Amino acid sequence: MLSPLSSGTFHRPLSGDSTPHLPAASTSNELLERVAAPHRALRFPDELFISRDPQRFNTQLNQQITAVQRAADYLVETESSLRGLAQPMSRDMRHAQLRRTRQLLERRIRQSGGTVDRNFHACVDRPAQIVFHCAALEALLFTDQREIITFGLGEGTFRRWVSLVITPDMPLMQRIFALNRALGQLSIWAVYDLPQQRLVFTLPESRWPQLASWVVRGGGGCFAADSLTLLQPLPIACFEQQLQQLLDGNTRVAGLSADQALRYLQQERQKLQQQRQQVDRQLTQHNSSLESQQALRLAKQIRQQLAASHGSFRGLNQALQCQAHLPQAVVQQLMVGK
Repeated sequence: MLSPLSSGTFHRPLSGDSTPHLPAASTSNELLERVAAPHRALRFPDELFISRDPQRFNTQLNQQITAVQRAADYLVETESSLRGLAQPMSRDMRHAQLRRTRQLLERRIRQSGGTVDRNFHACVDRPAQIVFHCAALEALLFTDQREIITFGLGEGTFRRWVSLVITPDMPLMQRIFALNRALGQLSIWAVYDLPQQRLVFTLPESRWPQLASWVVRGGGGCFAADSLTLLQPLPIACFEQQLQQLLDGNTRVAGLSADQALRYLQQERQKLQQQRQQVDRQLTQHNSSLESQQALRLAKQIRQQLAASHGSFRGLNQALQCQAHLPQAVVQQLMVGK
């Protein structure tokens, strides 16, 4: 259950609420326990899998496990900080708690390692994306003139240019496809939002500052042909913005209550917990044992590759990279030559 927070703001707690709630001194560990799996067979991530037995799993898997853990830690810390605002405290302590919570939001990318996006969704296998709208580009979907559109992104000699052609007979989806074929080279992807009847774009959040220099040149129809038009993309409202407005006390602007914010964070943590359980099952089912004949066969193959390198640095480097991901038994067979 949720803490007895005010339905409108974090600045005052509810009184006389008979709804069952969490203890006042709720800690991050207790929050984790409430959504943990029924079984405790494995901790996540298992320290043995990451640090004490690095030969068991490759580096990519270790990075994915670490990403899940960092996302979970950030969501737990944020939820715990928000719940702390519901506790009775002095005015100075409340201001300090609000400041810490705002800092958590401002430092989201750094503290989560980029594993939590602006909507507080975990991004453990892809970069965090930002969704935005650019009203000026809507004209490309409905123009009845043939026009060559050129986009530029970057500054000075580092600016990249991409182009596409819009013709009057192109249907809507074909125009969006042409946009994606061009803008995709800049890591920008377009989608038509049917409910809102508008064009929306996605971009890796780390590249958002580059859009400050996003320009376009047309053929005189949608955009001027003799000059560059500076585009003004606007981020679409996200949970992070609503949370910031809620902390500032602008409940009407935020369109979000304190209870809803906490419930949303709890749901995202539960989704992440399901991913953690899935990885736990995969690690448990992973067979790390290697039969002696299999180890000998793999060792011979690596030995042949080393022998065929004849001093070639590239071949030797590839063999060493392969060797780094092999269990200790294989490496030992290779070194002793048996």
